[in-house]
Amino acid sequence: MRTAVYCSSRDTVPQTYRDDAITIGNYLAQLGSTLVYGGLDLGMMKVVARAAKDAGGRVVGIVPIMRKKYINPINDENVLALDLNDRKAKMELLSDIFVVLPGGYGTLDEIISTFSFLTFTADKHKPIILLNTDGLYDHTIAQLQLMCDRQLMDPSTMQRIHVARDAKECCEIIGQHFRPLKHKTNHSESLY
Repeated sequence: MRTAVYCSSRDTVPQTYRDDAITIGNYLAQLGSTLVYGGLDLGMMKVVARAAKDAGGRVVGIVPIMRKKYINPINDENVLALDLNDRKAKMELLSDIFVVLPGGYGTLDEIISTFSFLTFTADKHKPIILLNTDGLYDHTIAQLQLMCDRQLMDPSTMQRIHVARDAKECCEIIGQHFRPLKHKTNHSESLY
């Protein structure tokens, strides 16, 4: 299985967020899940990728062409995207689980885009897991719930979103949704 991780590209995030990224990256590698992420050697992206790689995991970067100079050298594979919209589309199509670590407006965009895509395609088997450290995503969750309450959204779509209070709970939720591949894949197998 492949797990997409959305997170901040900023290097100024608090150490607690970095520690959580390390925990998630390690756990994904231990599960045998390929990490699919933004592919850049920046911020929490490089932290989660390094953690996964150091724990023996496979790391795939989905990199916008305009950001090629920031490609993380530890990536096992790089998939170039035309722009940020193409990057999101590729991550949505290639991934089985979506984990959202702390991030800014780009991460919010990824949450909503993925939520919309999965709801539109009616793919009920791909969860979105929000790591809601210190209530970071409380307002996002409340906004979606308000839309349900006002009958602007089907409340059943909210079942796709799972909220974790901390990295330990996030790993537990990932583990509940992880389905190992029935056949052994070639470690160098391309996503395309």
